[in-house]
Amino acid sequence: MFLNIIFFATLYPVLFIVYVVMALQSGQKNGSIFGVNMKPEWFEEDEVKAIQKRFKREMRWYGLLLAVIPFSSLLTPYFSIQMTIWLVWMFGAIILLMLPLVFANSRLKEWKRQKGYYETQSTERYVELKNAGAIRCIHFFQFFLPLAIGIIGAALALPVYKMVGISCLIGAACGFIYFLVAVIMDRQPIQVISSDSDININYSRAKKNIWKNFWLCCIWMNTILILFLLAISFVDKKVESIMLIAMIVYVVLLLVICIPVFIRLGKVEKAYAGKHDLSNGTEDDRNWIGGVLYYNPNDPHTMVDKKVGIGTTVNMASKAGKATMLFTALVFLTIPILCAWVIAEEFTPIHLEIENGNLCAEHIRTDYELPLDTIEEVEMVTELPRRSKINGTGMDNLEKGTFKIYEQGECQEFLNPQNKKFLHFSANGKQYYMSGVDDAQTEEIYKEILSR
Repeated sequence: MFLNIIFFATLYPVLFIVYVVMALQSGQKNGSIFGVNMKPEWFEEDEVKAIQKRFKREMRWYGLLLAVIPFSSLLTPYFSIQMTIWLVWMFGAIILLMLPLVFANSRLKEWKRQKGYYETQSTERYVELKNAGAIRCIHFFQFFLPLAIGIIGAALALPVYKMVGISCLIGAACGFIYFLVAVIMDRQPIQVISSDSDININYSRAKKNIWKNFWLCCIWMNTILILFLLAISFVDKKVESIMLIAMIVYVVLLLVICIPVFIRLGKVEKAYAGKHDLSNGTEDDRNWIGGVLYYNPNDPHTMVDKKVGIGTTVNMASKAGKATMLFTALVFLTIPILCAWVIAEEFTPIHLEIENGNLCAEHIRTDYELPLDTIEEVEMVTELPRRSKINGTGMDNLEKGTFKIYEQGECQEFLNPQNKKFLHFSANGKQYYMSGVDDAQTEEIYKEILSR
């Protein structure tokens, strides 16, 4: 249930935001519709209106389907099934909400081909030569302080609370990824919109400054999150809940700071709207696959402004674009593997047995194999201490891995928390809490250990 609450609070509202953004593509935007360039008189054609009407109908049906699917996760108590539903829904939503746009883009391009409107369209490409096209707004010293603080904070948190420390290390790595993306965007050639070089340079500088400030803000927010996690690593109680809330707030704030960025970019476009007297490769809708993916091997830009929606996208013909496609394909391939693994974790029963003088704890594989002569202070307990997971698995019917017992330290767990009897013992300087698949198996193992 906790997982459902998180996803309904964080992911479900995004569906409606994305739906509205995509639905708005049926209207005119800078002389285009569905990412296809149009002349004013073409909008009145019956075929164009029919394409718009079909797009709206498809969006309604896909939106309704996606709005209903998440509620199926409330029908099952199993964590793995809930997670699978949400992951499939999340990636399915990305695809389904794009399909009506892709279909409409394809139909409109086909209509233009049949009308012969592409035959006279220019395919010239312009390159800014003044100052060799070099406009740089990012300097490393501006980003050094937040990146350094983030690394130091992560290093300090790791020995205090391993789970928090690992989260901080991941956060520090994200900071460097933000910086890398900022540098890549900053090193893009000047976008040519005019025959006047000064206009091109000022236009590019204005946009690059906006993105520089955005990425700098992201890195500082990332560093503040790391420092906050470092602070709570010294707290013994409810660390996981505080971490979860902090990360949700962090993600929400990242989305919020995007709003002023897009507003400022819109103001720049508006200010230079009357100064466009040239077009580049991004203006040719034949270089846009479905109006969403930009593929132009003749364009030196790695990042370009989106033709549909807001923000920037990658030129898929560039090295970075090809790497992005490969990474995206790998992510999509790992989803079914991850879901299958989590389902196997939850539905495979745990098993305790004594074999060849060892206590073997098996679940999918052998997780623990402890010699009986190392087991000390064994006892049967009927209540587990208050604890929190550091790493491993934590489900309603399975807790496995390293856990932190409040005010006592770490312990190793291998048990079904729904049972009523558990083994507690120490071995090799570590505390262990274990159980069999049921109380009967736990009692049997307990008696065998005592008899040795």
